Amino acid sequence: MLMVNTFVVNVALPAMARDLNVDLGTAQWIVSGFVLTLGVVPVAGGRLADILGRREVYMAGLALFVASSIACALATDVYVLIAFRVVQGVGAAIMQPATLSIVTNAFPAEERGLAVGIWGGVSGLGLVLGPVLGGLLVHGDNWRLVFLVNVPVGLAALVMAFRYVPRSRDGGASRAIDWPGVGLLSGGLLLAMLGITRGNADGWTSATVLGCLVGAAAVLWAFAIVESRTRAPLVDLSLFRSRTFVMACVSAFLFSACVFGSQPYTSLFMQNFWGMTPLEAGFGFLPSTALVALLMPAGGVVGQKLGHHLRLLVMAGSISVASSFLYLLTLGVESRYLDGFLLPFLFRGAGIGLVMTTTSLAVVSAVPLAKSGLASGTLTMARNVGTAAGVALLGAIYLARVETGSEGRFAEMGGPPAGVVAAAGRFVAAGTGDVQARAAGLIVDGYVVLAMACAVLAGIATLTAGFIRHARLPQKAAGRATAT
Repeated sequence: MLMVNTFVVNVALPAMARDLNVDLGTAQWIVSGFVLTLGVVPVAGGRLADILGRREVYMAGLALFVASSIACALATDVYVLIAFRVVQGVGAAIMQPATLSIVTNAFPAEERGLAVGIWGGVSGLGLVLGPVLGGLLVHGDNWRLVFLVNVPVGLAALVMAFRYVPRSRDGGASRAIDWPGVGLLSGGLLLAMLGITRGNADGWTSATVLGCLVGAAAVLWAFAIVESRTRAPLVDLSLFRSRTFVMACVSAFLFSACVFGSQPYTSLFMQNFWGMTPLEAGFGFLPSTALVALLMPAGGVVGQKLGHHLRLLVMAGSISVASSFLYLLTLGVESRYLDGFLLPFLFRGAGIGLVMTTTSLAVVSAVPLAKSGLASGTLTMARNVGTAAGVALLGAIYLARVETGSEGRFAEMGGPPAGVVAAAGRFVAAGTGDVQARAAGLIVDGYVVLAMACAVLAGIATLTAGFIRHARLPQKAAGRATAT
């Protein structure tokens, strides 16, 4: 449900803008508000699950997600919709790390690889269903079903969680909650996410963006000081001494930046440049997303068997993703889906299927079992912030290439006709005849440069993955969670 909801709203965004009578820039905050909270809350949510009880916190997040989904479906004003999307993001960010923590604690060490793999495979199904379901649910300006579909699924999940999910928490943790830590961590991450998401719109050297990024650094520095002096800290900073824990999170950040950060632009390329419908574009992603769902369970099993060689699987997946972007360097104006995107999607799906589960397994295996909520939350945050950073960075790279490339492509005409460069920024080849052909070349050039940047990010993710060392902790040393 969470993965479907992340992608289905992207498909419905144009319909929301039309129905609520707002421009796409304002409507974009329907997505951005959700993404911001997904990047800010997971660490605190994961640790609170360790302290207060994983099942209880998960069910609270799920209930909040369902209630806010109903409110989103009933919203008649865009700002009300954005506000409830933020609330929905809080619910999702509480649930997401709790799911992995619950699975990690519910299975013995010898079965954990398969369990985490199945957990990843189910998440992969969301990748498969999201774009397709969005195309099926959105009819004209009717977008409300994309939120209402969460209600029956969420209510069924609440019943099953109450009946079947065992209670567990960190038995050695104080029940006192480090509220100053929650406030400082959330505030620092919020400022960082705001700075990243506003970089393209306001300019990376603008006072707003620089103020957010500098403020984020100051608040997070204050958070580290407070945590080092608090008797019952929200985040045990000693966990960051684990090279495997840190490098797995860094690799996940870079991997998400290139893979999921590029996805909106790939969707725009297929729909606005090639003229595919939302449903056709959704089916276009199927070769990639189907491989993700199939390979994630296998990645968990093989990753556990590899033990301290787990990094080889993460590196192989990252190399496969890098290869998918390198292939796109051959993309031309005459390219179409079958010769342009099909093979890269297959390579990318294989890479995602190998990497997502194995990095999850590496992170939860690198920390004591009782701290699995914190570990899951940190990994979730790294992935979500990486995605947001990737969207901003890759968008800036694409727009910069379009703007600089237009000078050369339209030099003989004395410069590009009015509106052509702005349209190319939306992946639309405006004009007719020679003007349209040149604009099409501009779009393809920009996307190729974007793909090159993604290949570089995937290459760096491969190098950082080389520092991952999988350590299977004995149950006693791991500080097994107290079940109640």
